[in-house]
Amino acid sequence: MMTTLLLLMLGVAAVAYGMLYERRLRNDKQLLKAEIKKWEDEGGNVPQVRTVRPVVTPEKSVPGKS
Repeated sequence: MMTTLLLLMLGVAAVAYGMLYERRLRNDKQLLKAEIKKWEDEGGNVPQVRTVRPVVTPEKSVPGKS
């Protein structure tokens, strides 16, 4: 009788721990999604000032003789 009660309590504790762990994971995921959405709404990784982008342009479209 005591062993059965102990196993039952252990099972209930394991299920409760699993449920709390899953809830924490879900809440963390929702928080991360909310932070990413806020970051994207604020402009994300786009700089606020105009930046210089190095662009390589060839001098001639047809190679010349040297």
